[in-house]
Amino acid sequence: MKKPVRIYLVRHAKAERAAAGGDAARRLTPEGRARFFALAGELAQELELGRILTSPFARARETAEILAAATGASLEEDPDLASGRSTAHELLALARRAGAGVALVGHNPEMAEAVVLAAGREAKVKPGTIVAVELHERAAKLAWMEAPE
Repeated sequence: MKKPVRIYLVRHAKAERAAAGGDAARRLTPEGRARFFALAGELAQELELGRILTSPFARARETAEILAAATGASLEEDPDLASGRSTAHELLALARRAGAGVALVGHNPEMAEAVVLAAGREAKVKPGTIVAVELHERAAKLAWMEAPE
């Protein structure tokens, strides 16, 4: 049996409710930025990140940039992580293809639904939550979940 692969699912941090450029242009609030910055700094040594894939939406991109700065991981946009673009199963398949040490930064409800698949139960995924998931050959298992204070 192969060793499980650890990946991370990240819901973007708290964002403004509206933006002149529409949903994709919504940015992080100062509070959302500060809280996620603190969480990313706190977890940076524990995270085994090599690469971050992010939604192209501004709020996810800003969250991913904070995570990249804290961990030193490389960052790239993936259109499949845009809000409403992929199902929970498709997100986990994307993570499986990307391999160990990847973080996917995206949106609810998809992120929360992927966490539910891994946890096997309902799970509230608040803005800025970082979730560690162990991908086994045929299943995904929740390892831990941390949300900003």
